[in-house]
Amino acid sequence: MKRAVRTILGALMILCGIWAADRILSYLVVDDVGDEVRYAMHELYEQNDIETLFLGSSHVFFGYDPRILDEIMGENTYLAATPAQKADGSYYLLKEVLKNNPVRKVYLDVFCKMYKVVPAQRTSEHMMYIYCITDYMKNGWNRTEFLLNASGSDYYIESFLPSARYGNYLLDRRRLEGIVKRKRTSGYTNYEDAPSDFYKGAMVSPGTPGAPKMIVDADGLEVPEEVISSYSLKYLDKIVALCKEEGIELVLVSAPFTNLYVQAIDNYDTFYHYMRNYAEANEIEYYDFNLCRTEILEMEYDDFMDCHHLSGKGAEKYTRTFAELMTSYGKAERQALFYDSVQEKIDDMPPQIMGIALHPLEGEENKYAIKTVANYDVDVEYRICILDEQENETELIQDFSDENILETSPEEPMTFRITVRLKESGEICEEASIYI
Repeated sequence: MKRAVRTILGALMILCGIWAADRILSYLVVDDVGDEVRYAMHELYEQNDIETLFLGSSHVFFGYDPRILDEIMGENTYLAATPAQKADGSYYLLKEVLKNNPVRKVYLDVFCKMYKVVPAQRTSEHMMYIYCITDYMKNGWNRTEFLLNASGSDYYIESFLPSARYGNYLLDRRRLEGIVKRKRTSGYTNYEDAPSDFYKGAMVSPGTPGAPKMIVDADGLEVPEEVISSYSLKYLDKIVALCKEEGIELVLVSAPFTNLYVQAIDNYDTFYHYMRNYAEANEIEYYDFNLCRTEILEMEYDDFMDCHHLSGKGAEKYTRTFAELMTSYGKAERQALFYDSVQEKIDDMPPQIMGIALHPLEGEENKYAIKTVANYDVDVEYRICILDEQENETELIQDFSDENILETSPEEPMTFRITVRLKESGEICEEASIYI
């Protein structure tokens, strides 16, 4: 018996030693000075009176302005959103928030690209979006369970020991000195280095217009046959169950993208109808604002900072419309304000060219088919050139031609500019650049 106790105590001492060493090394090698998520997670833990909670990815913290939400909805709102947040991240963050807040309503943003995840397929890059949450979660079973489930055992060491991710920097004395010097400032220690646009979880600069490049790489955007992964579905089910158990009203939403981005996802309707059916089966509501009727919400070019993120101006417009719909209309009235499909919305729009989409050629590596996205038949030709870092043209790939194939180099990514010209009139109808 005594031997067993000594063995257990010895193991605990070793674990405590490893933990202490990791804390010291992490302070030296993890450069999170000015990290917006670090600050956001700290602020989240400072809350104790959140009534309405928003969960999701960057579409949430760029898309909703809590100032407007509080004003119109009359409740204390907060955005627990993180970059590329998946269903598992939303679930574990919800559990953290519920420990100290009287949450009555949850809005969960569902984005088709975020719901494909399979833990065994997560790479080190994917795991960084998990770590940006777990590195700043309070220690406890909730955090431990998240890390155990988020990936395969290959990532357990770097998951629980953050310093292990940066071992290659241990001998970089200049870097270590710089990190320590910045961490010893009051801005870092006392969380005084708030991001300039941060407010209650949002990163919105009210009224600021965007200037998006209307070109999108459609690689990986397609909705898979199963629509969402079984892993994502498991955590979506967990969120639904937890909200019902706690008496919380759950609403699924999708913030708006550009029409170009929606069209680049060839089968977006598959995701839309899947989520509608899921919501109906679970007796909750779902609203996809990509299909909101244009007389209710009409997004303009400068309402976006890129193809699928709202600008400050767009967030202000969208948030006001969203809040008014949620407070001034009943469920049946709200549902009547949305189209039944992407095609129905596109048919209801005046003729327009939306932008350029690059679709990977099946069976052809590093080759893309260039498509001019429009809601009417267009006959166009393309000019393709390469740009330098100052966006000066350095090489002409092809002058205006029917050829619509772009070949890229995985070893040497470059910035391409694609110009689209209408054949009949010779008018330049679209021009955009992309680094690929």
